[in-house]
Amino acid sequence: MRVRGAQDVAAGAAVIAFAVAVVVALSRIPKAKFQAFSPDLFPRLCAYALVAGGIALIVRGLLRAGPSIARPPWRGVVLVVLAVVAFGLVTPRLGYAIGGFLTVVIAGFATRDVKPLKLVAFAAGLIAFSVVLFSVLLKVPMPAFILPGLGR
Repeated sequence: MRVRGAQDVAAGAAVIAFAVAVVVALSRIPKAKFQAFSPDLFPRLCAYALVAGGIALIVRGLLRAGPSIARPPWRGVVLVVLAVVAFGLVTPRLGYAIGGFLTVVIAGFATRDVKPLKLVAFAAGLIAFSVVLFSVLLKVPMPAFILPGLGR
Protein backbone atom coordinates (compact mmCIF):
# COMPACT_ATOMS: atom_id res chain seq x y z
CA MET A 1 0.00 0.00 0.00
CA ARG A 2 1.29 3.44 -0.92
CA VAL A 3 1.80 6.12 1.73
CA ARG A 4 -0.21 9.17 0.72
CA GLY A 5 0.17 11.29 3.87
CA ALA A 6 3.70 10.78 5.17
CA GLN A 7 3.26 13.27 8.01
CA ASP A 8 0.24 11.38 9.39
CA VAL A 9 1.99 8.02 9.13
CA ALA A 10 5.11 9.33 10.89
CA ALA A 11 3.05 11.04 13.60
CA GLY A 12 0.99 7.87 14.14
CA ALA A 13 4.14 5.77 14.47
CA ALA A 14 5.61 8.27 16.96
CA VAL A 15 2.42 8.28 19.05
CA ILE A 16 2.35 4.47 19.12
CA ALA A 17 6.04 4.33 20.09
CA PHE A 18 5.39 6.76 22.95
CA ALA A 19 2.38 4.73 24.13
CA VAL A 20 4.42 1.51 24.07
CA ALA A 21 7.13 3.22 26.14
CA VAL A 22 4.47 4.28 28.66
CA VAL A 23 3.10 0.73 28.92
CA VAL A 24 6.63 -0.63 29.42
CA ALA A 25 7.31 1.95 32.14
CA LEU A 26 3.99 1.10 33.81
CA SER A 27 4.99 -2.55 34.01
CA ARG A 28 7.46 -1.55 36.71
CA ILE A 29 4.69 -0.39 39.07
CA PRO A 30 4.10 -3.09 41.71
CA LYS A 31 0.63 -4.57 41.89
CA ALA A 32 -1.06 -5.75 45.08
CA LYS A 33 -2.76 -9.16 45.01
CA PHE A 34 -6.20 -8.15 46.22
CA GLN A 35 -6.39 -4.68 44.75
CA ALA A 36 -9.41 -4.03 42.52
CA PHE A 37 -7.81 -1.08 40.72
CA SER A 38 -4.06 -0.75 40.45
CA PRO A 39 -2.34 2.66 40.38
CA ASP A 40 -1.44 2.15 36.73
CA LEU A 41 -5.03 1.76 35.50
CA PHE A 42 -5.67 5.30 34.25
CA PRO A 43 -2.24 5.82 32.64
CA ARG A 44 -2.55 2.40 30.99
CA LEU A 45 -6.00 3.29 29.58
CA CYS A 46 -4.56 6.57 28.29
CA ALA A 47 -1.70 4.66 26.62
CA TYR A 48 -4.19 2.33 24.92
CA ALA A 49 -6.17 5.37 23.73
CA LEU A 50 -2.92 6.78 22.31
CA VAL A 51 -2.32 3.52 20.44
CA ALA A 52 -5.82 3.75 18.97
CA GLY A 53 -5.20 7.36 17.94
CA GLY A 54 -1.84 6.41 16.42
CA ILE A 55 -3.45 3.62 14.41
CA ALA A 56 -6.11 6.08 13.19
CA LEU A 57 -3.38 8.49 12.07
CA ILE A 58 -1.53 5.75 10.20
CA VAL A 59 -4.72 4.60 8.47
CA ARG A 60 -5.54 8.19 7.51
CA GLY A 61 -2.02 8.63 6.13
CA LEU A 62 -2.43 5.52 4.02
CA LEU A 63 -5.88 6.43 2.68
CA ARG A 64 -5.77 10.21 2.26
CA ALA A 65 -3.28 12.47 0.59
CA GLY A 66 -1.58 14.74 3.06
CA PRO A 67 1.49 16.84 3.60
CA SER A 68 4.97 15.38 3.39
CA ILE A 69 7.23 15.42 6.42
CA ALA A 70 8.46 18.96 7.00
CA ARG A 71 11.30 20.31 9.09
CA PRO A 72 10.11 21.08 12.62
CA PRO A 73 10.16 24.68 13.81
CA TRP A 74 13.28 24.31 15.97
CA ARG A 75 12.80 27.63 17.75
CA GLY A 76 9.48 26.46 19.16
CA VAL A 77 10.71 22.99 20.04
CA VAL A 78 13.79 24.28 21.85
CA LEU A 79 11.96 27.01 23.77
CA VAL A 80 9.11 24.75 24.90
CA VAL A 81 11.56 22.09 26.11
CA LEU A 82 13.61 24.81 27.82
CA ALA A 83 10.44 26.13 29.50
CA VAL A 84 9.59 22.69 30.89
CA VAL A 85 13.16 22.20 32.17
CA ALA A 86 13.08 25.67 33.74
CA PHE A 87 9.84 24.81 35.52
CA GLY A 88 11.38 21.64 36.92
CA LEU A 89 14.48 23.47 38.13
CA VAL A 90 12.88 26.67 39.44
CA THR A 91 9.69 25.43 41.10
CA PRO A 92 11.26 23.42 43.96
CA ARG A 93 13.52 26.38 44.80
CA LEU A 94 11.23 29.41 44.33
CA GLY A 95 7.67 27.99 44.27
CA TYR A 96 5.19 27.15 41.56
CA ALA A 97 4.15 30.76 40.94
CA ILE A 98 7.64 31.85 39.89
CA GLY A 99 8.26 28.59 38.02
CA GLY A 100 4.93 28.85 36.21
CA PHE A 101 5.49 32.49 35.29
CA LEU A 102 8.91 31.71 33.79
CA THR A 103 7.48 28.69 31.96
CA VAL A 104 4.73 30.72 30.30
CA VAL A 105 7.10 33.53 29.35
CA ILE A 106 9.83 31.26 27.93
CA ALA A 107 7.34 29.11 26.01
CA GLY A 108 5.57 32.25 24.77
CA PHE A 109 8.67 33.25 22.85
CA ALA A 110 8.36 30.06 20.77
CA THR A 111 6.36 32.10 18.27
CA ARG A 112 7.91 34.92 16.31
CA ASP A 113 4.93 37.27 16.55
CA VAL A 114 4.93 37.53 20.33
CA LYS A 115 4.31 40.87 22.00
CA PRO A 116 6.46 40.81 25.18
CA LEU A 117 4.26 43.16 27.23
CA LYS A 118 1.11 41.16 26.42
CA LEU A 119 2.94 37.91 27.16
CA VAL A 120 4.09 39.12 30.59
CA ALA A 121 0.58 40.41 31.38
CA PHE A 122 -0.95 37.09 30.30
CA ALA A 123 1.58 35.12 32.39
CA ALA A 124 0.94 37.32 35.44
CA GLY A 125 -2.83 36.90 35.12
CA LEU A 126 -2.56 33.15 34.62
CA ILE A 127 -0.30 32.75 37.65
CA ALA A 128 -2.51 34.99 39.81
CA PHE A 129 -5.48 32.80 38.85
CA SER A 130 -3.53 29.60 39.65
CA VAL A 131 -2.39 30.92 43.04
CA VAL A 132 -5.96 31.85 43.97
CA LEU A 133 -7.30 28.52 42.72
CA PHE A 134 -4.69 26.15 44.15
CA SER A 135 -3.38 27.93 47.25
CA VAL A 136 -6.44 29.88 48.40
CA LEU A 137 -9.53 27.97 47.26
CA LEU A 138 -8.30 24.37 47.05
CA LYS A 139 -5.64 24.76 49.76
CA VAL A 140 -3.20 22.51 47.91
CA PRO A 141 -0.15 22.03 50.17
CA MET A 142 2.50 23.24 47.73
CA PRO A 143 4.23 26.58 48.10
CA ALA A 144 3.32 29.26 45.61
CA PHE A 145 6.34 31.34 46.61
CA ILE A 146 9.54 30.30 48.36
CA LEU A 147 11.78 33.11 49.48
CA PRO A 148 15.35 31.81 49.86
CA GLY A 149 16.67 32.40 53.33
CA LEU A 150 13.22 33.07 54.77
CA GLY A 151 11.80 29.54 54.59
CA ARG A 152 8.58 28.54 52.93
